[in-house]
Amino acid sequence: MHKYIYLLISLLIFGCQVESFHVDPSKPQFGDTTVDITGFAKLISSIMVENDLTYMQMDDTTENVSDLLVEDVFSNTSFGKEGHREELAVLTSDTFLGIQIDNNLPTSMEIPSHIGAFGKSVDKEWYSDSEWFLIDPIQKDYKYNSSQVIKLSGNIAENLHLTSNNQYLLVGQVFIQEGYSITIDPGTVIFGAGRTGNTEPGVLIINRGAKIFAEGTPENPIVFTSSASVGARDRGDWGGIVLLGKSPNNKGENVTIEGIDATGNNGQYGGNDPDDDSGILRFVRIEYSGIALSPGNEINTLTLGSIGSKTKIDHIITSYAGDDAYEWFGGTVNLHHLVAFNTLDDDFDTDAGFSGSVQYAYVLRDELAADISGSKCFESTSSKNSSAVPETACVFSNVTAVGPLYLSEGLYDPQFQNGLKASNYSHLTVTNSIIVGAPIGAQNY
Repeated sequence: MHKYIYLLISLLIFGCQVESFHVDPSKPQFGDTTVDITGFAKLISSIMVENDLTYMQMDDTTENVSDLLVEDVFSNTSFGKEGHREELAVLTSDTFLGIQIDNNLPTSMEIPSHIGAFGKSVDKEWYSDSEWFLIDPIQKDYKYNSSQVIKLSGNIAENLHLTSNNQYLLVGQVFIQEGYSITIDPGTVIFGAGRTGNTEPGVLIINRGAKIFAEGTPENPIVFTSSASVGARDRGDWGGIVLLGKSPNNKGENVTIEGIDATGNNGQYGGNDPDDDSGILRFVRIEYSGIALSPGNEINTLTLGSIGSKTKIDHIITSYAGDDAYEWFGGTVNLHHLVAFNTLDDDFDTDAGFSGSVQYAYVLRDELAADISGSKCFESTSSKNSSAVPETACVFSNVTAVGPLYLSEGLYDPQFQNGLKASNYSHLTVTNSIIVGAPIGAQNY
């Protein structure tokens, strides 16, 4: 690992604001250098660290910023490394504590007292000493019992109630039908079956007009995980969770979500109700899920298609995602307190007109895990059609994202690319945040 790493600090420190930025504009990461740049990302009141030279661009001029020690950014430089995987990245430098906080935030967000997910000390809202905050479940034994597990499959047209004294197994695509709900008690463990023969991997799909009420607690979280035994579990052991709603997107009002083989109204999302309500996900862990069925056709750990603003999603941990950790297709939902640990592909993928927000999020990558498609902490797209509305225009605040180069000491999967990449008429704002350890810090394309 280089002794020195390079920082991109929002010009707000110097009394200006970074409106856009592009790392080494003469060498776009992909494609023809003559292609028009249509994605737009804005970094405000934030720190960005690259492995190589980091540039700041404003008014078509670039300048090298400065080099600082890792110790100037975080209080404990062993965090995230072997034996320290669950330690937290806490901001410590007085220099950075002096960064002006961006308080021009959506009304869905609170005004923070610090940049990054945690600040100088971990806020109690993270419940970091709780059962929920088990970021790495590699040694967690859920004592799966195949002879007693209750199997869930197919179309469910009744109100379903899952209790903590039972185990449940998702077999194939499980659709909660419109007009019905699934309620999951705190402490309940739901397992996902793998793909076998003609049976798709276990996936829980909440159709439009259906609801999920999965409200765990810090000490009794709800867990979705692999049915494989400890030591045999891996990314992609099962499908994931798919929530579908009636909020706007720019693909249409009746779109089938990617990764789902469905007929009729199953698997469809879209509508004209920005205040749509799909229920509650709170204090939930989702482990070893997400699978690429074919190129461009993946099931993510948590997929949100046109989810409306009345849906409550917070305190979610994804671990060992086999594709993206979180992906949005349109929608207006606002989320907070998210964790993405050891994701294979993108941690936060925003697409198809997502216009909601995320506040307080933590990303910790594995240095040897990346997807052949090119992995990123943030990927933002909207549509190849310049007239498609709504455009993706979402806001992330108070994120600490730690890329693989922070951990690698010179060895990392070269398929990992960006800390942040915006393209295809998307507008992404990342503010009050820290993004470190990406080969390419940020890129508009």
